[in-house]
Amino acid sequence: MANENTVVKKPSTTIGVDKYTFFKVDQDTVTELTYGTGYTLPGTVQITPTDSGNSDTFDADNNAYEVSTYIEKPGHDIENADIPPQVDAMWRGLKVDEVGGIAVNNKTEAPYFGVAWRTEHNNGSYRYFRTYKGKYSFASNVGGKTKPSSGSIDKQTAKATYTAVQRDFDNNYYAYFDESDLPSNITRDEFENKWFTDMNYYPQTV
Repeated sequence: MANENTVVKKPSTTIGVDKYTFFKVDQDTVTELTYGTGYTLPGTVQITPTDSGNSDTFDADNNAYEVSTYIEKPGHDIENADIPPQVDAMWRGLKVDEVGGIAVNNKTEAPYFGVAWRTEHNNGSYRYFRTYKGKYSFASNVGGKTKPSSGSIDKQTAKATYTAVQRDFDNNYYAYFDESDLPSNITRDEFENKWFTDMNYYPQTV
């Protein structure tokens, strides 16, 4: 029987990222999974994956007997134009007081969040990403840099790290889809609307 070759489409370069939307994980058990309302964070500059693949070799009979592969440090780093105080408070598990201030201490427990975003490719299509459960960590965002006395202004950004864990409901870390590979019964508008409003949505064929 002749070998059958699968044709892989020519890849397109990524030229942008946006619609970074996060959802608080309200409930995650083996039988129930619920998320809160989604919040879209404007000003995304860059998202860099932190996960990497690794392997472990089990030796027996004086040789490599079995190889196991696994994911290390799943998640991503986000660089944003800014992380507003309200978002800072949500990610840290803090409360904004009656005048809009935030008091930070070490007795708070950061909640879990799910997050979704998309990247644009140079052919005009999108790739959609979703990480189901994780926590944010970042240094204080109260720092700053003085404006230069002349010349162009060096823009400052804020950074945070999102560390993912497997959710209890189905042990998944994340999912992603290329728009061009979606089922023919699902339009981009329909998919986008559900992808960025419902973390439990998953496209299905007819």
